[in-house]
Amino acid sequence: MKKNIWIINEHLSSPDLSENGHSRHFTLGQEFVKQGYDVTLITSSYSHNPKREVPLKGLMKIVKGNIRTLVIKGFSHESSSSLIRIVNWVLFSIFLFVAPLMKLPKPDIIILSSTPMIPVYNVLFFKIFSRKTKFIFETRDLWPLTPKSIGNYSEESIFIRILTHLEYKCYSKADYIVSVLRNSDKHIKSILGSKEFKFKWISNGIDLKGFVSNQKEKVWSFDGASLKDNAFVIGYAGTLGKANAMEYVIETFNEFYKDSNCYLVMVGDGGEKQHLMELAKSNANILFLDSVKREYLMSFYQQCDLLYLSWRDLELYRYGVSANKLFEYMYSKTPILMSCNIPGNIIEEANCGLISEAEDARDIKIKIEEFKRMQISDRLQLGINGREFVVENLTYTKLARDYIRVFDEFSG
Repeated sequence: MKKNIWIINEHLSSPDLSENGHSRHFTLGQEFVKQGYDVTLITSSYSHNPKREVPLKGLMKIVKGNIRTLVIKGFSHESSSSLIRIVNWVLFSIFLFVAPLMKLPKPDIIILSSTPMIPVYNVLFFKIFSRKTKFIFETRDLWPLTPKSIGNYSEESIFIRILTHLEYKCYSKADYIVSVLRNSDKHIKSILGSKEFKFKWISNGIDLKGFVSNQKEKVWSFDGASLKDNAFVIGYAGTLGKANAMEYVIETFNEFYKDSNCYLVMVGDGGEKQHLMELAKSNANILFLDSVKREYLMSFYQQCDLLYLSWRDLELYRYGVSANKLFEYMYSKTPILMSCNIPGNIIEEANCGLISEAEDARDIKIKIEEFKRMQISDRLQLGINGREFVVENLTYTKLARDYIRVFDEFSG
């Protein structure tokens, strides 16, 4: 018998909501539908990441497009640290209690994907009336560990105490915990203690239909810069925020690569962009470009000799990372330099690049020089390794099958 699935996340997107609409949950939902499941997405009308806003006259509406989507009113805000963001969390849960749920198929499975976590109370309320409904909590970010690590929130603050309560509630009440972070079961165990839980790692991945097939060519002049002969271009595309730790690669370029044939090109925006531009203002080998639509990213990746990303040296990242750009990088067949202290990371597993120590400008330089000394054929092979690994292991068709095995355990 066909099962009904609800997927709840304020920030999910789809082509019915936004032109940049292929998110993890929409793409997984499409795969579930192919396998005979009925899927309902439940989200907010406003998301700051990815940035989108769905026009809404009332408090909510059901969008009947590729996948049925219940859209609940949210208010726009510019900063991820805005108080309005917290207000949206609360209102989303309140409005979900009074949503036109009678117009939706009764769920057999509810997937609540963090953040936020307040809708755990909605899920538990729904389960009172449908005890056979199974609850999967999907964690994409470890909260409150993330704001404690990056936002420097005090352990004793009311905000962190509330998040700590919600985290325990989500873990302890879930029938199954799924995480995009490979090692996060260790964190969950530290929260639940001796309480047993079912866990499965289901990474983010590459959307071959929604991302890859929609790519378009773009001529990259790198903002009109005149690069030196035999230029070696290191590229980064994505958010320029605190978590991305880009000041260390800028330090590398300021110390070792001024007036060289080695260039750092960054495509994107974020809260740290102005600060990073100030750090790099005297270095013509560091270029900043504005964000572009995702459909042009592959052409950027493939014009670079090396792609870079980095993470801070925090306990948070020892549980893993699952940034979408990592899988896009791998698919581009461009070798990767990742600066991190993440055990069991995919770059090493796939043999598609090198790892430098987190927050270590000198080690970043050492690894860049190692890449530059490589034969071009060896660099190309690293890129090929990345493409082959992501296609074999991290397409959403494969990841959806992993999810369906979890569903099967409920009826097994």
